[in-house]
Order: sequence, then structure tokens, then C-alpha cells
Amino acid sequence: MHPVRIFAIRLLAGVTLAVTLTAAAPPPDAPMVRLDNGQVKGVRSGAVVAFLGVPYAQPPVDGLRWRDPQPVRHWNGIRNATQKSAACYQSPSRLFGPYTDEFLNQAPVSEDCLYLNVWTPGADTKGRPVLVYIHGGGFGSGSASMPIYDGAKLAGRGVVVISINYRLGVFGFMAHPELTRESGHGTSGNYGLLDMIAALKWVRSNVARLGGNPDDVTISGESAGAAAVNDLIVAPAAKGLFQRAVAVSGSGMGVNMRTLEKAEGYGVELAQRVGAGSIADLRKLSPAQLQEASYVPPPKSGKNASMPEIRFAPNDDGVVVKGDPGAGSTPIVSNVPLMTGFNADEGTVFGVPKSPADFEEFVKNRYGDFADRFLALYPHSTTSEIDHSIKEISRDRYMANLLVWARERVRSSGQAVYPYLYDHPYPAATGGAAFGAFHTASVPYLFGNLGMGPRKFTDKDVTVSRQLQDYLIAFMQHGSPATPSSPWARFSPDDSLVMGLGDTLGPRPALSSPQRETTFQAYLEAGGKLSLF
Repeated sequence: MHPVRIFAIRLLAGVTLAVTLTAAAPPPDAPMVRLDNGQVKGVRSGAVVAFLGVPYAQPPVDGLRWRDPQPVRHWNGIRNATQKSAACYQSPSRLFGPYTDEFLNQAPVSEDCLYLNVWTPGADTKGRPVLVYIHGGGFGSGSASMPIYDGAKLAGRGVVVISINYRLGVFGFMAHPELTRESGHGTSGNYGLLDMIAALKWVRSNVARLGGNPDDVTISGESAGAAAVNDLIVAPAAKGLFQRAVAVSGSGMGVNMRTLEKAEGYGVELAQRVGAGSIADLRKLSPAQLQEASYVPPPKSGKNASMPEIRFAPNDDGVVVKGDPGAGSTPIVSNVPLMTGFNADEGTVFGVPKSPADFEEFVKNRYGDFADRFLALYPHSTTSEIDHSIKEISRDRYMANLLVWARERVRSSGQAVYPYLYDHPYPAATGGAAFGAFHTASVPYLFGNLGMGPRKFTDKDVTVSRQLQDYLIAFMQHGSPATPSSPWARFSPDDSLVMGLGDTLGPRPALSSPQRETTFQAYLEAGGKLSLF
């Protein structure tokens, strides 16, 4: 999900982005395109054209709060699409662990936020592959405007890149029995997912005039964005809107999707907390009041590190989402090729045990009756051994779950799955600790956005970025990430290998040893639960 960036956001309460419409003639070199709802003026940057802050739905404010996204109204004149929009409403940002400014939302926030950004080699009809990117943030933070998501460099390689905002937290995912009755289709709480589907419908209708092929769309996202990718694969209304999918950190995260009834219960609790007797009362509250009422405290760090509680996230309502995509055996609606995987150091971002006693306590708390078997497999008598073992047991935990998930998915649906493990470390911030290939660390390389923040990048970083883009573009073009110089076979249920990306390139074991894989498998078969964090 992206628990770290739940808190990595910036709040400027009540700020909305002004929209500029003008009938004046634009400069001669200003890129122009006529969309379904009117004409927009973009901005040129070298060989790439950008159209920023383009609306794909009406502002979900006042009476449209907690309703399905509504179609954009037509406008007259020329709409200025040269600046990114406000981010969807969320709490203030703060630096955390490895997350410096380039990983944080920098935009003002507003409920008026359903906009997208387009980067294209040309506003023409050449039919290039299209990437639609869904940002992470635990379904409660982040934005399409974050620096690491800038699509200009990736678009410079001949594809169309689109990043989208979607409603977050209490605004995007609050369910309530009254909202369920009001909806007319027996569901509530999945407004953020419906926003994504509305954006994909916008892409299908408009992208041909922006240089893209509406029948060659790849959806991608990281963390909560990856969870959303998996949700869209089982969403009936998303069928036919994309042809490939990339879930970065990833599939099989081990977070079970809640039922509609459970989600409705959270909404009832919130209404009681603020003294609201009806949805009409809740709609009268300011966004700041709702955000404060739905605040979740930060996660614990250290030896007993914990996930933050995410109360407002997608739910399995049987309408928007049919089944829990966290289970590989769940039937899928869009049987499209899927590239999915994790980074090598995802599980240690909240802190790690530092002594043998702390390590043993960590393992016992997590694995119960299986603790002694795990402790025998992961040396921990010295500081050096602990540092090494905590990384390996954390990585093996989510990679074991990915293997189980991928095997179930391939057996049950025949979906083409391409799992991977990425291990190139992100440079440490000047004067800061090194966090390796932490959660989100691969994203700047995928977009080609290196050199951001107080860090030193090298030629190796440039090489890794090119490598990831090569695989992504091959996947967007052909449905397989294999390149002429690097074969990559689709996953088989008998496999224990995944593709190594980053510094260890080529097929590699998903886990650090066969004995450890066997033990994790036994733990799962005994009813144990595995998760990303």
C-alpha cells in the first residue's frame, strides 16, 4: 500500500487551482489540441509536449462529494494546460526516513482535484503506446504532481505518459449505509477507484489526438497505486480500458481487502465522531474538519514496527470490485499481461532490530510457533549478522507471498505474469543514512528522473534507469518485457525464480535460500500470514 507516504504530503487548506480560459490567440509555438470538451494549450519542453492540469471529471465538491465522478462540462475558448493542478485533499507532508522532497507532494490541496497530466512526443495521430500512472500513498496521500512522476523524460523515448489524481482518504473511500442506499447500485466507498476508471475512459476518448493509441494502454502504479492496478484488473467497469498492467510493489502484498459492510462501519464511526446525523450533515463539513476527524497516527518504528491503520481504502463491494485481488485465485475481469514485483529493501524502512534479543523478539512476535525454525535459518549473534538477516527475512517474507500469489493467479486464470526483484540502491541523502532499494526507490529510475534531491547519482544510476525503461517500453509495446538482449519468460506455477532487475540482472531465486522458501511455505500452509510490511 504505501504506508510511509500516508504522512508524506503537504496541506494548504482550501486552496484550489485557478483555471484560465482565454480567447486570445496563443503564441505561435504553443502546442494546441482540441479534446472532447474543448481546446487546450500546452507547453513545449524540447521534443516533448505537455498538457498539464487537464480535467477528466467535474470537481467532486458540495453535493458531488461521495458521488460517482461526473463528466467534464464543455468549455468555450482555450483552456490553459501549462500548470499541474492541486493535489487531492490530504494531511500535511513531512520528511521521513529516505523520503526527501522529490518523493513528497509539493502541490496545494483541494477537493477540486480530478485532473491529469499528459506528456507526449507530439499531439498528432501516430498511435504511440500509452502509460497511465496511478500514484501511491496508502490511498490517503500523494499526487500526480510529485517530482518523481514527471513524465517528460520517459515520453522522450517515444511513448505517451499520463499521470492522474484520484480522491483520497475519507473523500475517496468512505463508505456508509446511507451512501450505499443513495448510490442506486448498492455500493459506496470506492470513489477513488471510480475516479481512475473515469480517467481511463477520458484516455480512451481523447488520447488519439494526443499521439497515443487508445487500444494500447498500460496502467501502472506503485504501492497503493499497485494495489489499485490489481483492483482494476477485477473491476468490471474497467474492462477494455487497458491492455497491460504493471504493479510496482506490487501484487500479493498480503493486505486483505475489507468488505463493504466493514467499510460502512468505519463511515458510521466517523459520522458519530463528528456528531453528524446524516450524509447531508457530513457534506456540510469543511474538508479540513473531515481530514482531522479521519487522522491516523503514524506507524511504530523499530523492533516492533507496525503498519499504520488504513481505514479509508477500496472495499470488495461486488460491484466496483468483484473479489479480493490480494488473493491470486480471485477471478479476474481483465486478463491482461501483468508485470509485478518488489524492491530488495522494502521491509526495513521503519527501522530494524539492533541486538540479538531484539531480533529474537521481532521474529517471535511475527512468526509465533514457527519462530524457532526461522531463528535457526537467519544468523543473528552479531550486529553484522543482524543487519544482514533482518534484510533477508523481511525480503523473503514478501517475496514468498509474491510466489504464492503468482502461482495461484497463473493456475486459476492463466494470466501472463512477469514477477521481478529490483535491487539497485537509491543514493543516500547527503549526511543521511543509506536505505538501499527502499519502498518507492525504483520509481525515479522508471521515469528517468535522476538528480533530484540532496544525493549524488552516477553513470550506474543512468544505466539502471535505461534498463528499467527498456523493459517497460518493451512490455508496453508487446505485452512481454523481454528485450532483444535480455530474455524474460512468463512465470510458470512451478517456478521459484523471478527476474532480477537493477544490479543483479537476469533470472534469480525469489528467496535467499531453498530452505527458507520451504519454511515460509510451511508457515503459510499452517495458517500464517505474510505481508509487505
